[in-house]
Order: sequence, then structure tokens, then C-alpha cells
Amino acid sequence: MQLVKNEKIITIIIRALNLVDKTLIDHGKRVAYRMFKELYPLKIYSDEKLRDILIVGLLHDIGAYKTDDVKSILDFDFESAWDHSVYGYLFFKHFSPLKHLAPVVLFHHAKEEQMKNLSDELKKLILLLKQADHDDINFCICGDLACLDCAGMDSDVDFVRILRHTDFSEEHIDAYLHMIVFSIDFRSPQTMLHTFAAAHVAVELAKIAGLSDGQIKGLETAAKLHDIGKMGMPLNILEGTSSTLSNSDMEIMKSHVALSEEILTGCLRDDILNIAINHHEKLNGEGYMKKLDGSQLAYLDRLMAVADTFSAMCVSRSYQKALSKERILEILDKIKNQVLLDGSLIDLAINNFDEITQSLEIRAQSVIEAYEVIAEESRRIHEKILAGDFNIL
Repeated sequence: MQLVKNEKIITIIIRALNLVDKTLIDHGKRVAYRMFKELYPLKIYSDEKLRDILIVGLLHDIGAYKTDDVKSILDFDFESAWDHSVYGYLFFKHFSPLKHLAPVVLFHHAKEEQMKNLSDELKKLILLLKQADHDDINFCICGDLACLDCAGMDSDVDFVRILRHTDFSEEHIDAYLHMIVFSIDFRSPQTMLHTFAAAHVAVELAKIAGLSDGQIKGLETAAKLHDIGKMGMPLNILEGTSSTLSNSDMEIMKSHVALSEEILTGCLRDDILNIAINHHEKLNGEGYMKKLDGSQLAYLDRLMAVADTFSAMCVSRSYQKALSKERILEILDKIKNQVLLDGSLIDLAINNFDEITQSLEIRAQSVIEAYEVIAEESRRIHEKILAGDFNIL
């Protein structure tokens, strides 16, 4: 059973993309619609193939989350436009079902002469994306009236049908969720493992607790999306620590929960949504953002909070090594005695500490390797670009 339906995964993507910059609200959707208006009348693609092309248009700037450089989106002549194009390409290549269309993202700011080694089909799609992107950026900056062509996109029956209602497989939905998660976690070495570590620990705790497959699947979905609001966090704040962030910066950091709720509301069942957005609540009502107390938190809400806290102490970051087992157990025991998190679930984590951390280490290694592949491939591509070699696929 799909916990995130076709049209809802598209909604999640659009809402998350809208956090990049207020001047770019619905930019990806309008670009996709411009491409649709060019391609649909030609009747040369099946609904499924056209849907995939439109998703490339929708997500073509996903690499900007990694570079944190909106200017490179807004300025077609800005040299670092390659930065977000390269990362977007790598996300599509490694984490999406659309590897074959990844070059369209890579070259969408390139000059036509830099595309000479590409197939005619890829060139056609790249130039279409580039023109749609350019026209929409002109609207974003100048209020170009040409964007009135996009005014009816939400009521265009065929556009909505193809983009939102052409069925994905469950495997494809999971792949897009993974791509979103990687685009959050891979913004910096500090955030690289967080979502996957928290999701892994949550699932392990749920298995140990004997929860059903359906409960575990819902929990895993919520865990993957629990920090999606961090799409809207400035990179300097996202990389900060409690000792380096000012009070005002910390409030901005805390706002990621409200942003997560804004993105996910209406896209998940209420119980799964609550798991995702209640992970910073405390049993004493002194957490954030809703100040819920223990009587208002479901079992899986409580489990996610324990998993989030536990995993954060087990993962090394550039500014802090993972804590020792003794120190983690000491902190968990203190949290339990202060009645901040569910004591029975803390006991479950403590009593199964070695099993959970050993499996987490194995899982973390695969994520680290993926990060290193992305980083190395990005370096290689940039070296070629700097050398004027655009045969980089």
C-alpha cells in the first residue's frame, strides 16, 4: 500500500522547492508547464515519458539546496550556475528513476556549443528546459508578462493529469523521497547522515518493540520526511551548533518544524504527519513547536523523538565526534529521569544499544560512500568544465 500517493509526492516536491527563495515560488512548476505546452501538442511522448520530462523541469534546480546559492539560479551568465546544475545532475543520476534524463539538468545553463557530444534528443530537451527556465526567470526578476501563459496551469486538465495522476510505482515514489532526503542531508558534512540515521534507529526500535509491518512503514516514511523543513534553513544556521548559534538563529532553526508541517499537511495521513512534526516535543510540554505534553503524544511520536535524539549522539560530524557509549547511556538516563522522553523507549534503546549502533554503522557507511561518490564526481566534472572539456558524461 502506498502511503504517499502520486499527486501527493508532487505536492511535497513543489512545496519543498518553494522554500529556496520567495522570488522563485512555483518556479519549477511553471518551467514544467512551459515545457508541457511545447511538447504535449506534438503527441510524440507517452504520458509516462512526458511525465518524466516534466519532473525534470519541476526539479531542475534541486541542486541549489546543496550550493545554497540562489543567485546562480537567477543569473544565467553567472559562472557558478554550473554548481547547482552539477549537483542536480548527480542527484538525478544516483538517486532518481530518471538517470537517462540527468544530462538535461547538467547542461540546462550551458551554451549550445558545449552540448556537441550529446544526442539530438538530449539537446532538444536541454534547449527546451533552458528556454523555459530563462523565460520564467525573466518573469521572476522583471515581472515579464509572458508568464501569463502559466496562469492557467492548475486548471489545465491535461497538465494536471500527466504530472500528478500518471501512476508511479511504489519503488519510484521511494526513489523520489530518497532524492529529497539526500538533497537535505548532503547540503554539508554536518547534515550528511542525520535523516538516514534517525530513520534507521526509528525502524530498529520499532522492530524490537514488535510493531506491525504497517506501523513500521508509516514510521519510516515519517522519519524520512521529519526534517524536510530544513530545505528552508540558511546553510550557516543548518551547520551551526547550540553553542555557536545566537538565540535568534536558534529560533530560525526551530522553525524547520513549522516548515515541515507546511510542506506535509494534506500529503500524509494525520498520524504519520504527527510522527514527522512532533519529534522535538517533550513529555513535560516544554519542547517545540506546539508545546505538547505526554498525554498528547502517540506512541510512534514518542518513538521518533527517542530515535532522533539517540541517532544524533551516535553520528560524527565535522565539529563533533560521535559520543562514547558510556556518555550516550549517561545522557539517555538523564533524559529519562527528567521525564523528557518516553522512559520505556529509552530503556529499549539502552538495552539494545549494541545491536542498534552496529547496524547503524553498517547503514551509515553506505551513505558515507554515496556522499563521497557525489563529492568526487562533482570535483571531476568541475575540473573538466574549468579545462573547457564538456565531454563529461
